[in-house]
Amino acid sequence: MDTGLALGLFALALSVGIYGSIIGAGGGFIMVAALVLVFDLSGPEAVGTSVLTIMFVQLSGAINYNRAGMVNKGVAKWFVAGSLPVAFLSAALLANRIPARTFDLIIGSLLLGLAVLVVATKPTATDEAAPVPPQVRKLVGAGSVIGVLSGAFGVGAGLVTVPVIRSLQRMSTHRAAATTTAIGAVAGAGSSLGHIFARNPKWSFLPFVIAGAIAGGRIGSGSAGKLSQTAVSALLAIGLVAAGLPLLIRAF
Repeated sequence: MDTGLALGLFALALSVGIYGSIIGAGGGFIMVAALVLVFDLSGPEAVGTSVLTIMFVQLSGAINYNRAGMVNKGVAKWFVAGSLPVAFLSAALLANRIPARTFDLIIGSLLLGLAVLVVATKPTATDEAAPVPPQVRKLVGAGSVIGVLSGAFGVGAGLVTVPVIRSLQRMSTHRAAATTTAIGAVAGAGSSLGHIFARNPKWSFLPFVIAGAIAGGRIGSGSAGKLSQTAVSALLAIGLVAAGLPLLIRAF
């Protein structure tokens, strides 16, 4: 592989790892958009490469969170029950059937819609003094929906799961992010296997993006939790617009 390309991939993944750690949402949506727009991969190739990369990052984070006792395993179990099989099937059977223009249109619209939601929603602290038991049906249902988004489009593992779990289970943002990381590591394996089955990942890219993302995650973790909720929301909204708008423009 050309040295410039390798360095570009590493730099992209490093940036995604840092950004994703700071905002607590993974950053996979940035990687998918960049791989499509800058590195000229097809949508399925970009998603397949991204989900494999983010899975390794989330696995590392999930181990650390679990050791710290931050993962709600009961909640994670039921969410994964809905998301893992759907993510596998979406990756294996759906991703390659989506036309390129439709892929750009769906992801671009979704990311811009999430940006509007982030801006419109006032950050609030979640009271975890009286957590509720796992809402089994709602967790499985939400997991199934997010399984489609993450498997076919590489979006939703952190962006959507964290607020959903916070709302359903009355968790703090930190514990919801920790539980989401564990969910992403397991459900991400389903997405990854589906994309491998469909032959989507760009294998020559993976060593550089995995190394960059892991390094970036370790760097960014030092700043995680130190920024105000307003600052984190602003960074998230900027990233969503930066990733979604070019894809939407290209669709037209």
